[in-house]
Amino acid sequence: MRSGRDMQIKVMRDMTISAGSTGRLRARLRDLLHDCVASAAAEQADRLAEACELLACGHDAARIDVMLRAGAYESAALAVIGEGAGYMLSRGPSGSALASVILPGSEDEATAEASTPALALIAAHVAAILDDAETSAPRQQLAAPASVRLH
Repeated sequence: MRSGRDMQIKVMRDMTISAGSTGRLRARLRDLLHDCVASAAAEQADRLAEACELLACGHDAARIDVMLRAGAYESAALAVIGEGAGYMLSRGPSGSALASVILPGSEDEATAEASTPALALIAAHVAAILDDAETSAPRQQLAAPASVRLH
């Protein structure tokens, strides 16, 4: 359990998810995750551009756009993820790609499977962001109040 994070998760360089204002952003991240997992190879440039926009790539956006136009999808995905995250990528004989990503300061990794290595990397990165946000959210009290008794 992390301390002193004030219920905020750093998504990218200049963007945080805070516990109080995450509903819409989390929904968009979940949509991107599902889209990456379900997309065909021909759609990966669109998914990577969406990830760059949603994850606030900032000054790297122009560089990532050049990579996308050149067909350097894996390089673009790594640029979106950033240098601080750890990752592992594999591709099976069937062509399906599997990626695991661990965010800086996180204890857990997230894994995703997709049709291309770039889509798998982005899906795993987004899954790690969502997992990090959920594990840092305050836990609801599960115990019943003292006035509730079972007989």
